[in-house]
Amino acid sequence: MFRFFMIFLISLSVSAEDQIYSFGELKVVFIKIDGVIVNRSCKNKKCEAFQKSLNFSKTPLSPALLIGGKNPSSVRCKELMGGEVIIGTDRSGDEQSVCQFKDGSYLI
Repeated sequence: MFRFFMIFLISLSVSAEDQIYSFGELKVVFIKIDGVIVNRSCKNKKCEAFQKSLNFSKTPLSPALLIGGKNPSSVRCKELMGGEVIIGTDRSGDEQSVCQFKDGSYLI
């Protein structure tokens, strides 16, 4: 019952354009800020996810980092931004890789 109530409260506070992803029991709401999709608590733009996206989103990747068909977004997350790639699922069960940072912020 408590879990249902929490999910209900989250759904009331989410706008139609927000995205919710589950990481196990953890639910994270993502919003778009200045063209960058980060978790909602980054709305002040001071989180690691937002700052690193500004610094590294356009940085070219060395072809050597992509050998073996590695995902460019995953390589950018781990190698350039120092994040960890995790997989979340949306309400429909579709998967999305997300870059998680030490300060608890997330970037899609």
